[in-house]
Amino acid sequence: MQARTISTQNSPSPSHQSYSPAAKSPAGSSQQKGNRTLNVVDFAQARAFEINAMHTAMRQSKDSAAQRAFQSLPRNLRRRAASHNIKRLPVRLRERAMREVESDPVKKGKKPDNRHKKRRPGTITQEFLRRQGTKRWLETHIWHAKRMKMVEQWGYKLAEHSNEHGIKSAYRSSHHQCILQDSSYNGCLEITGPKKSIVQLFDHMLDPSMPTIGSARYIDGRRQYFTYLYERDSFPQKLIAPVTFLWKQETSTQESMDVDELSKNGQLWVWIHPSAFDQAYESIKRTLADLKLSDDVGIKDLENSLVIFDFTGPRSTALLQSVLHLCTSDNINMEAHKAWETISQLRTSSSLPPGVVLSLLVEDPRLTFPHKASPRPATIPIETLKDTQDLIAHWPKTAAVSTLWSAQERDQMLANMVSEGTLNQRRAAHLVPGTKLTPTEADSQVPILLMQREGKPQISRAPGGGSSEFECGWSLILPKGWGMPFWKSFIFAGARPGGLRERRSFHFETRQSCFPYDFPNTPAYDAYAAETKTESQAKYDRKPVAKRINYVKFGVEDPFGAVWIKCLRAGASSLGAGQEQLAGLDEKKMWLLQTPALFSAMKDLARRTAKEGEEQLTKRSLESALASPRIEEALIRVGVDFLNRGTIGMNGMIYMIPEDKYQEWATRANLKGKRTLDGQPRQKKEPKSWMIRPPPETLLGYVTTGQYCYSEGKSYGIGCCSALGLARLIAFEFKAGAAPTSGPKVPKMMVLVRSTRSKASRLAKLTVLS
Repeated sequence: MQARTISTQNSPSPSHQSYSPAAKSPAGSSQQKGNRTLNVVDFAQARAFEINAMHTAMRQSKDSAAQRAFQSLPRNLRRRAASHNIKRLPVRLRERAMREVESDPVKKGKKPDNRHKKRRPGTITQEFLRRQGTKRWLETHIWHAKRMKMVEQWGYKLAEHSNEHGIKSAYRSSHHQCILQDSSYNGCLEITGPKKSIVQLFDHMLDPSMPTIGSARYIDGRRQYFTYLYERDSFPQKLIAPVTFLWKQETSTQESMDVDELSKNGQLWVWIHPSAFDQAYESIKRTLADLKLSDDVGIKDLENSLVIFDFTGPRSTALLQSVLHLCTSDNINMEAHKAWETISQLRTSSSLPPGVVLSLLVEDPRLTFPHKASPRPATIPIETLKDTQDLIAHWPKTAAVSTLWSAQERDQMLANMVSEGTLNQRRAAHLVPGTKLTPTEADSQVPILLMQREGKPQISRAPGGGSSEFECGWSLILPKGWGMPFWKSFIFAGARPGGLRERRSFHFETRQSCFPYDFPNTPAYDAYAAETKTESQAKYDRKPVAKRINYVKFGVEDPFGAVWIKCLRAGASSLGAGQEQLAGLDEKKMWLLQTPALFSAMKDLARRTAKEGEEQLTKRSLESALASPRIEEALIRVGVDFLNRGTIGMNGMIYMIPEDKYQEWATRANLKGKRTLDGQPRQKKEPKSWMIRPPPETLLGYVTTGQYCYSEGKSYGIGCCSALGLARLIAFEFKAGAAPTSGPKVPKMMVLVRSTRSKASRLAKLTVLS
């Protein structure tokens, strides 16, 4: 009944006196009715108490019915769980809803937990560890899983590509901006002991024609070193994987400068691709045991100890400059900090000495979050340009000294990390939202290593194989636990995230072979090829017969995988190998001839043989010239450039042009459209000779990666060819070029390329990617 009553005011209202009957006339003969007036404002003010009381009573009367707080909302604002979850209601109705819940006669008890909830781990960390299973997660996994396609690869759950952007968008970003990739899945080995013993260990496992890890340019830790790892004393056969070495740089003193570097104890980090990590680890341990160095040299797996980010693109340096704020404490590397400030105006990292390393001590990036990269300068001041040139010419000797090499320091950095909640409380105390936090003594100072990625300069690429800005960049090494704070800062600063697809595309656009996709002599490639063949075969079988390609009609015998033994046999038979020698070829024993010196020796022998004409090019002469046995099982990585039109895909076939058809194809290589060599239109339609399938004995190799190349504006392929077949091709072309003919000039190493999805054979030229 309280909701039905209205309070009244007892005091008289002054408005009662605002009107009265008209006064009688003095004569009293009659009463005249006068005009009555009402002051609305005064009347409303006098009755304000009663009006408010009436509105309150009306509202209480309405609320006292069967309508609850959440029912008073318009239907478009109602939420399904608002009846039992007060936080679903607007703030203005929460107090009323709480009173309604308290006055409910029947209170619902808490439902007992079901068995699935009882089995759930107590913390979110335990839940994530449970969800990983056998596939490990990177520190940035949750961020990637919300935005990118995730795949299970090499024992990890990795991001393959973005869900929103295609490969062309990634190419634009890397060509003009910056692509960021999390490379923490690469395995890292820490090898400690006398430097002389470590150098002796890897002298048995590296290419002897290349610089060793004990050379002066790498032993002091100023540069990283990229090369290939082999089984012990098996070069050039039994390739394991590409590896990257980095020595720990010690603080130089007068006493240490007088001592030879090889006589000191050292610490070496070795980064290996995860597909070949276990094989490399076991091979190194076996070599240590065989050389009796196990007592002197220690080896340790640094799994989950380091975080590695790769930056690719011309804006990598500017983006790093915007996020990395240098500390001003006493324990910093002054030479490295001065060098980093000097190159702040540098347009691209490709101008720096290849593989240099910088050790920096930076502030917590969350203090100044979010970041924004500065625009690319159109010109560099003369003074800054001069200082940069002096720095490049005289790179500091101790710029790589860092405390990141200490495991105790890395653990302490993780333990002393300030929580995100603490930082949010400090941000909330600021009057102006978005104000940057000022560093305090309790805030962490993070030691990092910056390694300039030189794009593998010792690997020769075809002319026009992309800009140096596109392939060069930086590799950032962080202590464990600091992946997400830096990752989010780089993303907000303008970096575009990339996955495995983008990494392979970058190698392809710069005409570099990507491991393990383009290394057919390694166990990692065998596993990848077998998985790809199974998936392609299953996808093909799921299609109806009328909706899939008839490979039998196209004459393609192996559409889902490359059969390397066929090109090896074709190359050996072209040099007169017998049936016994062909039967003795083993695909499991094939190897890559990728040293420039070996290929130069093979090319010189082929040309000399064709010039002298006294002896034929044979397998024995090649083996003696290259000092390498089993040359008939060697492959050479090549790039495939189309001369006119044509496209190529994976498993495309590369053929040598038959000798009797060489002049015909050489003429066709110079035709432009529908015109003859003289520039006149064709009078008659010529037979489609390019639709004829090349003979199987002319097979040179297969394409391992082929697609449209954005940097070239046409289709391009990377593949492998038989070494004997390639030597035969070089000798034949040199002999044909030396003959006095008036025929058209043709490019060197001209071949025929045929896709698995077409009958046509297209003209292309090969370039050795040694």
